[in-house]
Amino acid sequence: MSQPSTLPTTLGGQAVIEGVMIRGPRGTAVCVRKPDGEIAVRTELNESGGRLSAVPVLRGIAALGETLTQGMRALVWSGQIAAGEEPEEPSRSQVLLTTAMSLGAMSALFILAPALAARRLERRPRFQRLSAAIEGGLRVGTLIGYLRTIGRLPQAKRLFGYHGAEHRAIQAYEAGEPLETASLHHFPNAHVRCGTSFLLTTTIMSSAVYAALGPQPLGRRILSRLILTPVIAGLSYEAIRLGAASSGRFWQLIFRPNLALQSLTTRDPDEGQMEVALAAVRAALDLHTPA
Repeated sequence: MSQPSTLPTTLGGQAVIEGVMIRGPRGTAVCVRKPDGEIAVRTELNESGGRLSAVPVLRGIAALGETLTQGMRALVWSGQIAAGEEPEEPSRSQVLLTTAMSLGAMSALFILAPALAARRLERRPRFQRLSAAIEGGLRVGTLIGYLRTIGRLPQAKRLFGYHGAEHRAIQAYEAGEPLETASLHHFPNAHVRCGTSFLLTTTIMSSAVYAALGPQPLGRRILSRLILTPVIAGLSYEAIRLGAASSGRFWQLIFRPNLALQSLTTRDPDEGQMEVALAAVRAALDLHTPA
């Protein structure tokens, strides 16, 4: 596979309802299959990251924030298009509120719940030294259990098919293959820069950081997790960025669990899903090409 550094631009993305969002450095494109079979296209320019885009760790936090808000807008729009409705652009306040609520729910599930459980175990002398490891194990187990659970929902199977199509389309572009469905059959569903990889990397890295902090009172434990999570997310962004740019065996071994976990969040796409993903890649590349 060609290295991202040799390409005119590096692409990322996510699956949306009956479609795919592809994000490039200049702008983002969303393509969705309409009920009549046509493909609807929506594009927007990315907000400038300013000086933060050149600062390691901070650029990851900034990119994550913008990706979350863009992803939320894309999900709302794709849901309306897939249902055959006239799309209405959500207000900025609605997007921010929905994103904040989603982050709050995820924090409660993946940060607060394991921290509370580990704190309760610390009251037993035999578990005190192991509480950080137990908290980390609970966090990883919760993530895997969550992905397994949503993967059983009928709606998720379609979404995960588009997720696989997104990965294949990006890999075809990175390999310099023609952007057509026949090319996508040669590529796997997993991709090193996947959001699932980011989640697992953040989860494992946070477990190591929290273990170094040692036992803490409940209030300080929760506060430290909430404060450090954005920093750890930024570090995870840098780790994935570095690993994606390297073809060394060390990074292949490091990211093998990330690729394996994507078996829970991707499915083999059909021809129609691959067609939509390729349309999104082309639209995103058009935004990058100077007029």
